[in-house]
Amino acid sequence: MDTKDIFRKIKEAWNWVWNSDSVLSWIAALLLIFIFVKFIFFPSLSLIMGTSLPLAGVESSSMDHQIVDDGVLSLCGRYDGEKEYIDFDEYWKTCGGWYEENDINKEEFSNFPLRNGFKKGDIVIVYGRFNPKIGDVIIFKPNQESSAPRPIVHRIVKIGDSIETKGDHNEKQLEVNNNVLGTDETNIGNDQVIGKVVFKIPYLGWFKIWLVEFLKIFF
Repeated sequence: MDTKDIFRKIKEAWNWVWNSDSVLSWIAALLLIFIFVKFIFFPSLSLIMGTSLPLAGVESSSMDHQIVDDGVLSLCGRYDGEKEYIDFDEYWKTCGGWYEENDINKEEFSNFPLRNGFKKGDIVIVYGRFNPKIGDVIIFKPNQESSAPRPIVHRIVKIGDSIETKGDHNEKQLEVNNNVLGTDETNIGNDQVIGKVVFKIPYLGWFKIWLVEFLKIFF
């Protein structure tokens, strides 16, 4: 078989995968997409972004500034105003006390990246080559004692011998004894840090969340 025959066969196979309506062609197309994403796209993106997790789906509401339950907005454990949306000033009236007690004022917070947080179901883009600063939103691996199944995405609120974070929506920091998962965000080592969130893509992560919830029905 000469080179022309090889290219002809490849072209015919390519046309069959993408233009045929058969079940086998659909399976082949999905398999090719999986191989491309798993072994080409993600490794390349990881190399460019300098982290093992360049894209992450947000699976909790701990960074959300707009949590509505039965028409009542709940925020930082104590806001019960009947509003569908609050701006940054209202967020600070509700949640700013904790930050001020921890030496972060309103002006400083207003200049933080992603100062309005993000929602469950968003996708975040993560960059690994950075020097942590107060106000950065980072993704990090839970402490060994935690039973949290996935990395956590919270905002840096203090840097000393270790890093401390807090979720914008949460009333206070997670400590081993105050949450069912035993997660501690008051003593994060550099080896736990995966990267810094540099951008968010709204809603795109809902597909993964729905898929995981669907699979839980069967497994």
